[in-house]
Amino acid sequence: MVWLVLLALVPTASVAAPNGLQNHVSPFSLPGSDGSTVSLSTDPTVSLHVLCFLGTECPLARIYGPRLDALAKKYADRGVQFIGINSNIQDSMDELQRYVKDHRLTFPVAKDYDRRVAIQSGATRTPEVFVIDRSGTVRYSGRIDDQYEPGIARKQATQHDLRDAIDALLDNKPVPHPKTTAMGCLIALPRNKTTESDAKVTYCDQVSRVLQKHCVECHRADEIGPFSLEAYDEVIGWADMSLEVIDQHRMPPWHADPNHGSFANSRHMPEQDKQILADWVDAGMPYGDASKLPPPREYVAGWQLSEPPHQIVTMNETPFHVPATGTIEYQYFVVDPGFTEDKWIRAAEVVPGNRSVVHHSIAFVRPPDGADFRDIGFLSAYVPGQKPSEFPPGYAQRVRAGSKLVFQMHYTPTGKATDDVTRIGLLFADPNEVTHEVYVLGGVEQEFEIPPGAASHAVDGDIGGFPKNGTLLSITPHMHLRGKSFRFVAHTKSGAETLLDVPSYDFNWQHNYVLSQPLPLDDVKQLSFTAVFDNSAGNPTNPDPSEFVTWGDQTWQEMAVTFVAVAKPLNPKSNPRKTTVDDAERQRREQQRKMKEHEASEFADRYIQRFDSDSDGVITKHELPDSVRMFAFRSFDHDDDGKISHDEIRAESLSRLQR
Repeated sequence: MVWLVLLALVPTASVAAPNGLQNHVSPFSLPGSDGSTVSLSTDPTVSLHVLCFLGTECPLARIYGPRLDALAKKYADRGVQFIGINSNIQDSMDELQRYVKDHRLTFPVAKDYDRRVAIQSGATRTPEVFVIDRSGTVRYSGRIDDQYEPGIARKQATQHDLRDAIDALLDNKPVPHPKTTAMGCLIALPRNKTTESDAKVTYCDQVSRVLQKHCVECHRADEIGPFSLEAYDEVIGWADMSLEVIDQHRMPPWHADPNHGSFANSRHMPEQDKQILADWVDAGMPYGDASKLPPPREYVAGWQLSEPPHQIVTMNETPFHVPATGTIEYQYFVVDPGFTEDKWIRAAEVVPGNRSVVHHSIAFVRPPDGADFRDIGFLSAYVPGQKPSEFPPGYAQRVRAGSKLVFQMHYTPTGKATDDVTRIGLLFADPNEVTHEVYVLGGVEQEFEIPPGAASHAVDGDIGGFPKNGTLLSITPHMHLRGKSFRFVAHTKSGAETLLDVPSYDFNWQHNYVLSQPLPLDDVKQLSFTAVFDNSAGNPTNPDPSEFVTWGDQTWQEMAVTFVAVAKPLNPKSNPRKTTVDDAERQRREQQRKMKEHEASEFADRYIQRFDSDSDGVITKHELPDSVRMFAFRSFDHDDDGKISHDEIRAESLSRLQR
């Protein structure tokens, strides 16, 4: 949504303050979440107040609530009183009470119904803090620390602005940085409102339709959006924030360069729709004629599929406990869906049990022993920005009888301990109606090392084993925090065509790019990709610019992966073939065979060198990363002895190159 600050703040009286600040906060009395009246303390032992502006649905306010409570407890005996203030018109007192309870806040939290305290202090966002002395003069305002920015979550804070300001004031020293920029959600402050009869753009007529078209699929109850945009009372509280993120191209989330490729699931918002929202907000957000409201869109409860799932599979019977803080290694759960016969999947959706802590979840198929390697593959995923897509009529993915499903779970703690049970919903196709089998193939390049400080380190890879008589349906790139850009290219006899270009890759928003028109692969010689990484200090999400970075499951490591969905007709038309092979063709084939043998041998050399940590010439399971061990080990271990040798790696690699 257009995140553009159109607010004209109401001017207030101010007093010249030390350190160059110009705000002054007068005494106030507000209703507290616990039924009390919340005011600035008159206790002579209280020398400083910290006003903390909070919102119940703002993601950063949720993260920082417990952190503020810890600071409040730390400084309680030193004459510092913390007060939480909610000035959001969309937050009810009941919601505020739940927020206080969920985050176990022990300092008083009050509701600023008329937004008078926000206006007087100059607060514009949640979370935003103001440190005021006994005279009401603002001595510090801005952020709590620098760990979070829009789309950026550093491993830890490097600047503790609020803490440093309090320490300086308690020691009678100048505040190091008396004003910083707060990061978070905009507070909807009062504005002049157009008379309803004069309004050219209203919520009921135009705005509700724009929101239904571009926003409500995610911003509704129990969906990925942190707040709902289904009702007027909610929309007016989030309107300014919505305009800001649209203007900054953060919403709707979409990262493909429009100059390359055409995609059926593009989330592009036309300029005229953006202008409707901007004009409406500028007019004071008039409601309009209720008879013009469109009927609400209908969704399958809890799912974004076209109909309720035919089967739901949970990752585990017991919930996984996610602690309040810390780093959690990737978790893998293997589940038997009970398939006694081959199943044809025309759509699948992964739904987290607790969206707040699931960064992403990928569901894979692990076929029974002896299956074709193409039966090992991606089934569906829950990742930021990706929505489930159903295959065209007659297209479906085969899952062999006896297959297991593997859930790869990436959890990110939010400051509150919680549990999760993620599920996958499956829609089956009638086997008699399936005309094309869909394969989800992976292009994986593990042989890379990104040097420290490298701002544009390119890693090239390709997709092997795609059916020549098939079609390409979709492309899904995957990198981690150092991912910078991505490009996918089809090579034919006539040249190279860029099918997808993502100039600014964002780990927070990962998309499955569905081609508007499937691409025939008959004339395609190679499908390749280039993943570019930024390991420099200029990358604000970089965990450590001084590190050499290699392949790994965790976000501080890296991956260069591409999933593609390709379809192959089940009953292809027969093609005439040459019955004779001339000497030149024999020579070409022999040369090609030798090249593949050499390539397979070199791959085995590199694989042994990379993963054989004890240098005994073989690789055991414990020497491999989780993702490789889970999906690739069995296909290499031909004699099933729990170890993979150079010859086994070479043989499997050669087998795949020849397919």
